[in-house]
Amino acid sequence: MTLRLFGYACLAVITGAIVTTAFVLAFFISDRKLPVEVQTEVLTPVVRPGGRLILRQRISYLRDCAAHVDRAVYDDHTHRAILSDIDYERPLRGLGTFVVTFAVDIPADFDPGEAQYRANPVYFCNFVHRYYWPITRDDTVVKFRIEAPTR
Repeated sequence: MTLRLFGYACLAVITGAIVTTAFVLAFFISDRKLPVEVQTEVLTPVVRPGGRLILRQRISYLRDCAAHVDRAVYDDHTHRAILSDIDYERPLRGLGTFVVTFAVDIPADFDPGEAQYRANPVYFCNFVHRYYWPITRDDTVVKFRIEAPTR
Protein backbone atom coordinates (compact mmCIF):
# COMPACT_ATOMS: atom_id res chain seq x y z
CA MET A 1 0.00 0.00 0.00
CA THR A 2 2.72 2.51 0.94
CA LEU A 3 4.70 1.57 -2.16
CA ARG A 4 1.64 2.30 -4.29
CA LEU A 5 1.14 5.70 -2.59
CA PHE A 6 4.83 6.49 -3.08
CA GLY A 7 4.46 5.62 -6.79
CA TYR A 8 1.41 7.88 -7.12
CA ALA A 9 3.26 10.72 -5.37
CA CYS A 10 6.25 10.34 -7.71
CA LEU A 11 3.92 10.24 -10.71
CA ALA A 12 2.16 13.40 -9.50
CA VAL A 13 5.51 15.23 -9.09
CA ILE A 14 6.76 14.14 -12.53
CA THR A 15 3.46 15.01 -14.22
CA GLY A 16 3.38 18.39 -12.47
CA ALA A 17 6.92 19.16 -13.62
CA ILE A 18 6.10 18.22 -17.21
CA VAL A 19 2.86 20.24 -17.28
CA THR A 20 4.51 23.26 -15.62
CA THR A 21 7.41 23.16 -18.10
CA ALA A 22 4.97 22.90 -21.00
CA PHE A 23 2.95 25.90 -19.76
CA VAL A 24 6.06 28.03 -19.21
CA LEU A 25 7.45 27.11 -22.64
CA ALA A 26 4.08 27.79 -24.30
CA PHE A 27 3.95 31.20 -22.61
CA PHE A 28 7.42 32.18 -23.88
CA ILE A 29 6.76 30.81 -27.39
CA SER A 30 3.49 32.74 -27.69
CA ASP A 31 5.17 36.03 -26.67
CA ARG A 32 5.45 37.56 -30.17
CA LYS A 33 4.39 41.20 -29.67
CA LEU A 34 6.73 43.73 -31.28
CA PRO A 35 8.71 45.62 -28.63
CA VAL A 36 9.45 48.69 -30.80
CA GLU A 37 7.55 50.98 -33.18
CA VAL A 38 9.71 52.96 -35.64
CA GLN A 39 8.76 55.83 -37.97
CA THR A 40 11.51 57.03 -40.30
CA GLU A 41 11.79 60.38 -42.08
CA VAL A 42 14.40 61.31 -44.70
CA LEU A 43 15.88 64.76 -44.10
CA THR A 44 18.14 64.71 -47.19
CA PRO A 45 16.22 63.01 -50.01
CA VAL A 46 18.95 63.84 -52.55
CA VAL A 47 22.56 62.96 -51.75
CA ARG A 48 25.78 63.15 -53.76
CA PRO A 49 28.26 60.26 -53.84
CA GLY A 50 30.54 60.67 -50.84
CA GLY A 51 27.88 62.74 -49.07
CA ARG A 52 25.67 62.02 -46.10
CA LEU A 53 22.13 60.73 -45.87
CA ILE A 54 20.45 62.20 -42.79
CA LEU A 55 17.56 60.28 -41.24
CA ARG A 56 15.29 61.02 -38.31
CA GLN A 57 13.55 58.18 -36.53
CA ARG A 58 10.80 58.35 -33.95
CA ILE A 59 11.30 55.22 -31.87
CA SER A 60 8.75 54.02 -29.34
CA TYR A 61 10.19 51.41 -26.98
CA LEU A 62 7.21 49.43 -25.70
CA ARG A 63 9.04 46.58 -23.95
CA ASP A 64 12.40 46.06 -22.30
CA CYS A 65 14.02 43.77 -24.90
CA ALA A 66 17.39 43.29 -26.56
CA ALA A 67 17.88 43.94 -30.27
CA HIS A 68 20.27 43.42 -33.16
CA VAL A 69 19.92 45.54 -36.31
CA ASP A 70 21.77 44.78 -39.56
CA ARG A 71 22.07 47.85 -41.79
CA ALA A 72 23.14 48.47 -45.38
CA VAL A 73 22.93 51.08 -48.16
CA TYR A 74 22.29 50.07 -51.78
CA ASP A 75 22.47 52.04 -55.00
CA ASP A 76 20.45 51.32 -58.14
CA HIS A 77 23.30 49.39 -59.74
CA THR A 78 25.52 46.76 -58.12
CA HIS A 79 26.94 48.60 -55.13
CA ARG A 80 26.23 47.81 -51.52
CA ALA A 81 27.79 49.26 -48.38
CA ILE A 82 27.39 47.32 -45.15
CA LEU A 83 27.00 49.67 -42.18
CA SER A 84 27.89 48.92 -38.59
CA ASP A 85 25.38 46.81 -36.69
CA ILE A 86 23.37 48.18 -33.81
CA ASP A 87 23.19 45.99 -30.71
CA TYR A 88 21.63 46.71 -27.34
CA GLU A 89 20.55 44.60 -24.39
CA ARG A 90 17.83 47.05 -23.35
CA PRO A 91 16.70 50.48 -24.52
CA LEU A 92 19.44 52.95 -23.59
CA ARG A 93 17.09 55.63 -22.24
CA GLY A 94 14.39 53.29 -20.97
CA LEU A 95 10.86 52.80 -22.25
CA GLY A 96 9.07 55.62 -24.04
CA THR A 97 9.23 57.55 -27.30
CA PHE A 98 12.44 59.19 -28.46
CA VAL A 99 13.53 61.03 -31.59
CA VAL A 100 16.92 60.04 -33.00
CA THR A 101 18.66 61.84 -35.89
CA PHE A 102 21.66 60.17 -37.50
CA ALA A 103 23.79 60.40 -40.62
CA VAL A 104 24.81 57.61 -42.99
CA ASP A 105 27.90 58.14 -45.11
CA ILE A 106 27.26 57.32 -48.78
CA PRO A 107 30.32 55.80 -50.48
CA ALA A 108 31.95 57.85 -53.22
CA ASP A 109 31.74 54.97 -55.72
CA PHE A 110 27.92 54.84 -55.66
CA ASP A 111 26.37 55.57 -59.05
CA PRO A 112 23.68 58.24 -59.56
CA GLY A 113 20.07 57.07 -59.45
CA GLU A 114 17.67 55.59 -56.93
CA ALA A 115 19.12 54.20 -53.72
CA GLN A 116 17.91 52.80 -50.42
CA TYR A 117 18.88 52.42 -46.81
CA ARG A 118 17.78 49.13 -45.23
CA ALA A 119 17.68 48.14 -41.58
CA ASN A 120 16.78 44.57 -40.64
CA PRO A 121 16.00 44.29 -36.89
CA VAL A 122 15.52 41.21 -34.71
CA TYR A 123 14.41 41.39 -31.07
CA PHE A 124 15.04 39.12 -28.08
CA CYS A 125 12.65 39.39 -25.14
CA ASN A 126 13.16 35.95 -23.57
CA PHE A 127 15.33 32.84 -23.92
CA VAL A 128 13.20 31.35 -26.72
CA HIS A 129 13.75 34.50 -28.80
CA ARG A 130 17.47 34.61 -28.06
CA TYR A 131 18.29 30.98 -28.85
CA TYR A 132 15.59 29.75 -31.19
CA TRP A 133 12.98 32.08 -32.67
CA PRO A 134 13.64 35.86 -32.52
CA ILE A 135 10.91 38.44 -33.02
CA THR A 136 11.25 40.05 -36.45
CA ARG A 137 9.46 42.79 -38.32
CA ASP A 138 9.61 44.10 -41.86
CA ASP A 139 12.83 45.80 -42.87
CA THR A 140 12.98 49.57 -42.57
CA VAL A 141 13.45 50.62 -46.19
CA VAL A 142 14.18 54.28 -46.87
CA LYS A 143 14.40 55.35 -50.50
CA PHE A 144 16.46 58.34 -51.57
CA ARG A 145 18.21 59.59 -54.68
CA ILE A 146 21.89 59.87 -55.48
CA GLU A 147 22.54 62.75 -57.85
CA ALA A 148 25.43 62.95 -60.30
CA PRO A 149 28.39 64.92 -58.97
CA THR A 150 28.82 68.33 -60.58
CA ARG A 151 32.07 68.95 -62.38
